[in-house]
Amino acid sequence: MQTHIEKRRQTFHVRNQEITVLADALINDVNNEIVFDLNLDNHAIEMAYDQYRQKNHLITPEEIVAIRKKYHLSQRAFAKLLDVGSATIARYEKGALPAESMNNLLLNLKNDSSYVIKLFMQNKNKLSDYDRRRAEDSISKMTVQLKSESLLNSYIFRNQNDKSTLDDGFTEFNLEKLSNMVLYFTQENSNLSKTKLNKLLFYSDFRFFRDNSKAISGIVYTHDHHGPVPSDFELLYTILKDNGDVTTEPFADGRGSKFISLRDFDKAVFTNSEFSILQKVSKDFEGYDIEMMSEYSHQETAFQKTVLDEVISYQYALDLRD
Repeated sequence: MQTHIEKRRQTFHVRNQEITVLADALINDVNNEIVFDLNLDNHAIEMAYDQYRQKNHLITPEEIVAIRKKYHLSQRAFAKLLDVGSATIARYEKGALPAESMNNLLLNLKNDSSYVIKLFMQNKNKLSDYDRRRAEDSISKMTVQLKSESLLNSYIFRNQNDKSTLDDGFTEFNLEKLSNMVLYFTQENSNLSKTKLNKLLFYSDFRFFRDNSKAISGIVYTHDHHGPVPSDFELLYTILKDNGDVTTEPFADGRGSKFISLRDFDKAVFTNSEFSILQKVSKDFEGYDIEMMSEYSHQETAFQKTVLDEVISYQYALDLRD
């Protein structure tokens, strides 16, 4: 029998729905009808299943595998966590369509990390010690990430950093830039205190705004006893610590703490002009201790024209001493 392969519209019944796909088929040259071919037919059926999944918002086999591997679980351990048979998970990962209830459960696992934690706490005793430890390690890291994201959302909400205004230097808050600004100054200053870091960030953002009409990080600054500081700076530094960017340790005399970087500074995050500002600010205040930094910043119009806890508008960048 002479045959050839061509694309044909083929209709399949998937859970009482007719799904039509355009797929390769083996065609009889004599009667022009589709001839059975295991590989081609299976591929067409897979296409129909994929279309059905998209139409009915079903999770895909690849997404199921990704969820399981994210928590370093075998099919058997994942099945125990979901309280189903391991053969069921194997079928889903090979392409079988999950029931509605199971599909909703799997989508929750995919989209809501807190749901994973809740399910793990409910069923962790069903796992072996080995599987439980692997899952706990992954969930522990995820919990830190969730905490960091929650803190970041709180900071953005409290300071309205989701849109550009004069208060944030017409720049939406950029955590990656803040992180690398802190890393840069930490690596350039072996005994960097919180007070001095706050001032270095202030002068970097305000000097850049003066020259470019926008800030580097998008941080909102406020009036503090020791001079201008990032608004909610304790919250910001907690986020950086939770993300593994920096840590702190007490000074030898026990008066305050110094910042220590835990990862390398990434220069690629900044434009050349942004990085030049960081370099100049670091050099200009190289020999300044805490008292000198505070005293210098107290002479700024930005400090003298505002009161305690008041937001310092970037308009004062035009009045910087240097």
